[in-house]
Amino acid sequence: MTVFAGLDVHKKYFHATALEESGDVLVQKNYPNRSEGYDSLLAKTGKEVKVAFEATYAWEYVFEELEDRVEEVKLAHPKRTEAITKERIKTDVRASEALAQLLRMGWLPEAWAPPKKTRRLREKLRRRAYLV
Repeated sequence: MTVFAGLDVHKKYFHATALEESGDVLVQKNYPNRSEGYDSLLAKTGKEVKVAFEATYAWEYVFEELEDRVEEVKLAHPKRTEAITKERIKTDVRASEALAQLLRMGWLPEAWAPPKKTRRLREKLRRRAYLV
């Protein structure tokens, strides 16, 4: 059984909504934005998880925490996601649930996430630019 999870990521925590293939809510909870939080979420959902979260200031940390642990990680395009959901009242619960539903239905507007090799190269170049 595949589980579809939407994460609304913040600096210190993230809100997760995990849906079964049928659309029933499996998990809806806040977790600390640390490795233990992701472990806790995955313990409740299992390994066959597809995860989506919006591209934010710290997307790389979340992406790298999840990419080797779950079946698939998708980076949602914030503006296009907002245009699809058109919600006036945006809460953590609604945002994470909307991402999970869009992922489940195959309607998630994706942002490009560079492969791991490219991210490592960018990291080296940033470090070099800082030192030089």
